[in-house]
Amino acid sequence: MRVSIVGGGFAGLAAAQLAERATADVQLYDEGSYSGPRRGAWGEMVWDYSKLPVERDVPGYVREATTGIFVGSEGKTTVNVPDGVILNRGELEKHWARTLDRTEIVENAAVNEAAFRQLAAESDLLVDATGQFPISQQFTDLSYDVACPTLSGRIEADFSHLYPEPRALAYENYFLWIVPQSPEEATVGLGCRADRSADELYADMRTLLTEIDVEPPERGTLYSGTDVSNGLRSLADCSYELNGCTVHVAGDAIGVANRLTGFGMIHAAQSGRAAVGAFFGAESYRRRLLCQNFWPKAVTGALAPVHDTIGLEGIARLATSDIEYQESFEPQGPSDIVSAVRAFL
Repeated sequence: MRVSIVGGGFAGLAAAQLAERATADVQLYDEGSYSGPRRGAWGEMVWDYSKLPVERDVPGYVREATTGIFVGSEGKTTVNVPDGVILNRGELEKHWARTLDRTEIVENAAVNEAAFRQLAAESDLLVDATGQFPISQQFTDLSYDVACPTLSGRIEADFSHLYPEPRALAYENYFLWIVPQSPEEATVGLGCRADRSADELYADMRTLLTEIDVEPPERGTLYSGTDVSNGLRSLADCSYELNGCTVHVAGDAIGVANRLTGFGMIHAAQSGRAAVGAFFGAESYRRRLLCQNFWPKAVTGALAPVHDTIGLEGIARLATSDIEYQESFEPQGPSDIVSAVRAFL
């Protein structure tokens, strides 16, 4: 069996890790390199680290962080995060790749639509872990319920007055993340509504950082991106056939990130493993993802209009005590339940 994986982030690495236990013919294609700098500047705090198939005493594991701070106009609210961990994502991914001793890793690989078709013709399983707006959009009806521009980066400044707790600063219906790696360095990320340009995001970031006595970074040191999220409907497009090959879409490509918080790395790794496990177990990948995601998305469907109306700060004001972060904080439309039943059951 040949397994080809396009995309070497958390979803792709988790897929390769599991695939090489089932076959000796595994290829992982990544547009970057595992020997030089990797981006790793957005999403460097995770919860439930035990769900990640990587040891703790490894490069890229910075420290535990089981609490964070949400800062709104009404003051600070402590958020308790179970098994929270601060990561240096780039270093962790490089270590993870080095553990794949049976996987052929092709770095700096620019896989376009034609190359993707060819990989499908040569493979039994092809995992598309190419992130937001993946190659599989050329072959399916995959689209996103939420697509928000982001601006993020790892910056050096004086964070000693914020270290060590990560925090989120209220910003319209979204927030500015600050994840201190050390008193002198942190990752920052700002997510927004779809109508915000990168220049507007940068202006807002400068204002928010200045207000908390942090020297704003230069624009050129930051990355522009898009944070996408989907309801259960997207799972209908996560598995298809191409040139006689089974294709499974995993990670951010199917919008598994949490819409409310932006957290997505644990979801991505789980979907990568599911993409491979379902194939070798002769199971339905769609059904496996449905089981993994149905409950947290379904029970929080009612939060979507609340979030859209009052935003994160409004939700924080409703809290009478410290907030216990749960995976079920992930808001999606109530119609997801009906659509999921119609599509899968």
